[in-house]
Amino acid sequence: MALAPVFITRAIEATPFPSAPNVVVSYPHREDWWNRYRALRRADGRNRNINEFEWLYQDSKRSYQQSTFKRLRQIEHRATGRAVLAELRARPSYSVYIFPWDFLPSIDWKSRNELGLVEALQIPQTPRERARGIKPPGTKYHERGVYSASMDKPGAVDVFYTDYRCPESEADGVLLHELLHASRVTSGVFHQSRMGGGYRNSEEFYANTIEMIYRSETGLDVFDYAFHPIDQATFLKRPRGASCLLTFATRSRRSFLRWRKWMHLSTR
Repeated sequence: MALAPVFITRAIEATPFPSAPNVVVSYPHREDWWNRYRALRRADGRNRNINEFEWLYQDSKRSYQQSTFKRLRQIEHRATGRAVLAELRARPSYSVYIFPWDFLPSIDWKSRNELGLVEALQIPQTPRERARGIKPPGTKYHERGVYSASMDKPGAVDVFYTDYRCPESEADGVLLHELLHASRVTSGVFHQSRMGGGYRNSEEFYANTIEMIYRSETGLDVFDYAFHPIDQATFLKRPRGASCLLTFATRSRRSFLRWRKWMHLSTR
C-alpha cells in the first residue's frame, strides 16, 4: 500500500527578497522540520531536549535563509538575473516561494535527482473533501488524494532548491534556471511542447538558454541540455529553435532582449 504523501502542513517562515518582494525565501514550521528530520531526535543514546531541538532548528533556518539570499544577490548582480527578477516583479499578484529541497513533497520524489524544481501549489484533500469527492477550488490535477493547479495558467508557484546540492560555481545559475520557469508560470505563458536537440521540452529550452547567457556573463562555459558546448553560430539551426525563440520574444520580452544581446556579442 502506498504511503500518504508528505507535505508542509503548518505556517511557514517567509522573508521577501527586497528587489522582488513576491520572491520569498521560505522555511517550514519547526513541527514540519522535526517530522522531516526524525533522526535528529536522539543524540548520544538519549532524546534531545526542547532547547537543543530549538537551537538545531534556528541554526538550520538561519543557514538556509543566508545561503539563498546570497544566491539571489548574485543573480541580481548580473543583467540577465535582473531581467528575470523584473519579469517576476511585474506580476506582484503571484508569489514565488523558495523552499529547501528536502521539503519537496514526497509525491514528487521521482524528481529527487534534479538540482531544483518548480511546482504549482499542491493541496491535499481534507477527509471531508475525500469522502464527498470534492476537489479544492482552483486545482486541476489529482494524484493520491492530492490536487494541484495547472501551470498553464497564471498562478503562484513553489521552488524547491538548496544551494549545497550544486557545485559552488553553478549554484546561482541553477536557481536562476528555476526562477525563469517560475516567471513563465506567473506570466501565464508556461506551455510545454516537444523540443528536439536533446531538450526535454520547450520550457527547458527557454530556461537553459537564459541560464547559459547568465553563465557567459560570469565567465563560465556554456552548454546545451545534454552538456554539449553551445556554438552560437549554429544555435538557431537546432530543431524548433527559431520558432521557440520567436514565441519567447513575444511572451518574455526582458529575457529575450538579454538573449539577443548575448547572441550579438558572441558572434562579433
